[in-house]
Amino acid sequence: MPSQLSQDRSATVGPGSSSLLEGLLAEQQELTPVERFARAKNATKARSSRTGSSYLIPLERPGKDQQYGFEVDLEACTGCRSCVTACHSLGGLDNGESWRSVGLLQGGEQGEPFQQPVTSSCHHCLDPSCLKGCPANAYEKDATTGIVVHLDDQCIGCRYCNLMCPYNAPVYNRSRGIVRKCDMCMDRLTAGLAPACAEACPTDAISIGVIDHNTAVRESASGGLINGTADATRTIPTTRYRSKRPLPKNLLPADYYTLKPAEPHTSLVLMLVFTQLSVGALGIGMVVEGFLDGRLTQSLSSAYRWTGLTAGLLALTVSTLHLGRPLRALRALLGLGRSWLSREILAFTAFALSAAVWALLPAAKPIGEAAPVTLMAAAWLESTIGFTVAAAGL
Repeated sequence: MPSQLSQDRSATVGPGSSSLLEGLLAEQQELTPVERFARAKNATKARSSRTGSSYLIPLERPGKDQQYGFEVDLEACTGCRSCVTACHSLGGLDNGESWRSVGLLQGGEQGEPFQQPVTSSCHHCLDPSCLKGCPANAYEKDATTGIVVHLDDQCIGCRYCNLMCPYNAPVYNRSRGIVRKCDMCMDRLTAGLAPACAEACPTDAISIGVIDHNTAVRESASGGLINGTADATRTIPTTRYRSKRPLPKNLLPADYYTLKPAEPHTSLVLMLVFTQLSVGALGIGMVVEGFLDGRLTQSLSSAYRWTGLTAGLLALTVSTLHLGRPLRALRALLGLGRSWLSREILAFTAFALSAAVWALLPAAKPIGEAAPVTLMAAAWLESTIGFTVAAAGL
């Protein structure tokens, strides 16, 4: 009995058809019975009676000392970038924005070159540097799933997480003035669906697995996620890259030797210049007061003080222009418990405030026939504040 495909072809290329070519083209759009059977069998085996894309995610939620993590089959990845498109489209991201990327690793020996497309996004690390470095506490790690989530409403757009993350996972959105990143499609996982990237992959190269913390630590200690990537011991990523074929040891990103101009960060450059000018002027003012005497010395000292104060306040003001949300600059002090950037900002603020007090002190000095004790106390206070300014500035 002829198959339905054969019947369709006969109907297409029969006497009433417009041409043989149209019939052949129509046939190419259909799978042969063998191909349909093979695909159905593989799909049944993979899904194990599970519907939709649920076969790409674990049946159970992570237990104690476990979390979700991406699993990537390198042999199945073709570099088609369907995952990138799906991340952008299903994630509702802005134009030109995607939280997943596809790179290319190259290596091998002369006469036997090797290249491997690699899809990657946030690795939801056990010890995420983006979370530790954020001064505004705009990151949190879900206690149950281990997913590292970015809190958009708390972000001030300082981009410090971009510098901290060795995998370039956080993506700065200039139009919104904040950083955003992959959250493993938490809403889809909650609904029993695979993340957009995994569902869109035509070869099922991406899936979600349950990762043991101890296993992630042990695997990270042996090197990077994959040959040619960043050192994994720094953040302990949970993405697993699998390959049955051995990977060359000399793998490097295809653009490893390509020079790319970095973002200029003009406001930070100006902040650095003004800060050093401020510290230098205040320091010279202290030296002038300590070793010289006379009316000219007082004039020089006053000039240095006010120059230092003005430069310090300018530096403090210009530094906020680096932020995507400068009006929320005070949130940068929320991360004092874990972020060195918050501590640096606190020291910077202490320097500017103490410099302001030190510059204004001469106007508050006792005059006339003040008691010696009062004069000594004023001198001691001025000296103490001066050294505080110097220490904070350095």
